[in-house]
Amino acid sequence: MASKIKLLLGVVFAFFIIIISILVSSSILKEEAVENYLTISKLNAKSFSKELNQDLANIEQTIVNIKSILKLDDKNENINKRLEEIIRAYPQIRSMNILQGEKIKYSSNLYNIGLHIQNQNFYPKPIFDDKILKINTPWIGRDFISGSDVYTQEESFDSNTQSFIPISKKIILGKEEFDVIINLNSDYFKDRFFSNISSSEIIFEMIRLDGVLLVSTNEHRQIGKKIKRSDLLEAAISKNQYTGIEVIDDVKYIVTYILTDSYPLSIVVKLDFEKSLASWNKKQYNFFIITTVIVILSILIALFFFYLYNRKKEQELKLQKRQIQDQEKFKLLFQDSHFLATVIDCDGKIIEMNNLALEFLGKTFEELNNKSFWDLQCWREEDKEIIKEKVSNFYERKYQDELIAINKFNEERLIDFTLSSIIKEEQRLLVIIGLDITVKREKENKLKQAYTVFSNTRDGIMITDKNTTVLDVNKAFEKITGYTKNDIVNKKVSILKSVVHTKEFYKKMWKNISEKGFWEGEITNKNKNGTLFIEWLTINTIYDENKNVVNYIGIFSDITEQKTREKLLKEKDYALFQQSKMAAMGEMIGNIAHQWRQPLSVISTAATGILVQKSIGINDPENEEKSLNAINRSAQYLSQTIEDFRGFLKLDKEVKLFNISKTINESLSLSSMNRKNKQITVITNLEEEIEVYGIKNEFIQVMMNILKNAEDALVDKKSDKFIFIDSFLEDQKVVIKIKDNAGGIDSKIMTRVFEPYFTTKHQSQGTGIGLYMSQEIIKNHMKGKLFVENESFEFMSKNFTGACFIIELPFK
Repeated sequence: MASKIKLLLGVVFAFFIIIISILVSSSILKEEAVENYLTISKLNAKSFSKELNQDLANIEQTIVNIKSILKLDDKNENINKRLEEIIRAYPQIRSMNILQGEKIKYSSNLYNIGLHIQNQNFYPKPIFDDKILKINTPWIGRDFISGSDVYTQEESFDSNTQSFIPISKKIILGKEEFDVIINLNSDYFKDRFFSNISSSEIIFEMIRLDGVLLVSTNEHRQIGKKIKRSDLLEAAISKNQYTGIEVIDDVKYIVTYILTDSYPLSIVVKLDFEKSLASWNKKQYNFFIITTVIVILSILIALFFFYLYNRKKEQELKLQKRQIQDQEKFKLLFQDSHFLATVIDCDGKIIEMNNLALEFLGKTFEELNNKSFWDLQCWREEDKEIIKEKVSNFYERKYQDELIAINKFNEERLIDFTLSSIIKEEQRLLVIIGLDITVKREKENKLKQAYTVFSNTRDGIMITDKNTTVLDVNKAFEKITGYTKNDIVNKKVSILKSVVHTKEFYKKMWKNISEKGFWEGEITNKNKNGTLFIEWLTINTIYDENKNVVNYIGIFSDITEQKTREKLLKEKDYALFQQSKMAAMGEMIGNIAHQWRQPLSVISTAATGILVQKSIGINDPENEEKSLNAINRSAQYLSQTIEDFRGFLKLDKEVKLFNISKTINESLSLSSMNRKNKQITVITNLEEEIEVYGIKNEFIQVMMNILKNAEDALVDKKSDKFIFIDSFLEDQKVVIKIKDNAGGIDSKIMTRVFEPYFTTKHQSQGTGIGLYMSQEIIKNHMKGKLFVENESFEFMSKNFTGACFIIELPFK
């Protein structure tokens, strides 16, 4: 009982000692927190003081350099333009002004020119050197033209009001004196301070050494007014900088005053003391509560376990002897449940077998007890003698082999077989441990197969870590890129990067990999020799079980030769296209020649008639006017014909919407004379408002090719020569049908009419590329279809058969 009382008193004493230690530690940590905030304030003030001093030094040097501008150029507009160019490099400057007397003569802001500026508020007042840099009180507004001096205003302005700070320096050029005034952007210094500071509790101020507040991020402070001089500010003026705790307007702050190195300015950085430490005080309170609770719970748990310990101590002593006797056997047979374990005597008789081994065999221990181990049905006949010989003559420390065992499902399993011996109670026993490694071996075989594929595939393969550092490459990679494995391993994949693609291309590629886990596409890289090659690349992302990126695998094939062949095919198609167009142009020129005969004859006749009347002295104004109108109409007709021809010849490759009906009518107009001469009638049934995307001139060429084939098919027909053209919408497709009544196409050649250079005409009448190019244009350029079929139909109570060319295009 006495020991329990002593234990309880000791626990209470320890509890109070721990609580006192926690309180002392919290107090020390709070002091360190205050010191940290003092350091933060000092560092921020020091950093910004250096930046401000450097800015003013740069500006002062710029003012000195203005002399050269005034020397080199005496034109006002040129000087103003130069001043405007200078301030573009200084975002902290609103405007740059050069005064002669009190009047602004030159300025980067043309609106300031001619204004009178008094210098009464500049500081410091020069005693000996009048060419020092002086700083004025803030002005409210954006620039002189729209601003006013705070010093001369009676009303108050808070720090959020737009303002600027004039600074001045006198320069002498020959016998002339100029004052250069530069208006500093107050908002720039605030923004730059906040861009480097993440806390909203920090206040930044800029003070002239005479106490005038120039800039403040505290919206309640009045700029342009003198502030109350404090002990900290006086100490900073004497020591260049000072940091401490100060009460300003009944608020406690951590304050740093620091003077610039070369100018009469002080930078002030303030941190609200209470707000800065508010989060710390909350953490301190939470820390104290949590720690106290943990200590109390720990003591209670310790007491509880102490109680359980005393209660069970006697039972544990009773069981200890039995546990020690069984411990060795337990460790050997059952410490790893995934092992098949058996204990046998020196004669091979089974003494013990664990549950996993019994489950594997599908037997109970009673069925196997005292049975010879090598006689188990799981062993193959050829292995039984080997096992018997090893067990009967085992004097080694350990024997290990791989054997085939048959489980209860009659499945062969590969077992890692280990035989060892122990001495127990002066009796030598053998312990057999078996591990089923069937799945492991299958995985190893699959891994070998995968590596064989990796090494011997014709596609280049590259494996990188999550940072795109190369880990492994295959032989095909070495062959395609010229880099050996030693060259590329541990290098960044950017070693293959070419200058062909933009940064935006790679940005989109990695964005796709990041969002979808893969990317596939065509990319141009460079090999070891610097030669560019085109590859089709697939990049896949490998993740771990937590969905974190582990590796990237890139698989690519060199398609440089394929792309070269495609380019040659495109060039060949272009040549065929030009050949087809030239053939169409030849036909059109002949057509135009026919069309021009009649209007040219009219012009000639009318002009000759006027000349004859003039020569014989006949003055007939009415007849002359009719002749001139006839000449004008014929000339207009000729002009329209030229415009149609010019439109067809345009090398316009812009894909845009065009009207199907109007374009078909243009095609008919360009080839109308041939049909008139051949007495062919064209019957159209066109929907007026259908539009499609494509290259209009190419579609005209397709129509002219098909119309030409229809006209040639009808040439031998004596009468009733018709060409029907229909256009309509069907299932969101634009359908154009062009059919004739020439009897149709022979079924033997129906499948070949779109082949290049296939023609049934004499070589003087056709090249055989018109329909081929027409199908290429419709299929590849307009994403549509062009095909032909024979159609029988009735027209004007007569039955006809003819070829029907069908164009299907996607509706806009």
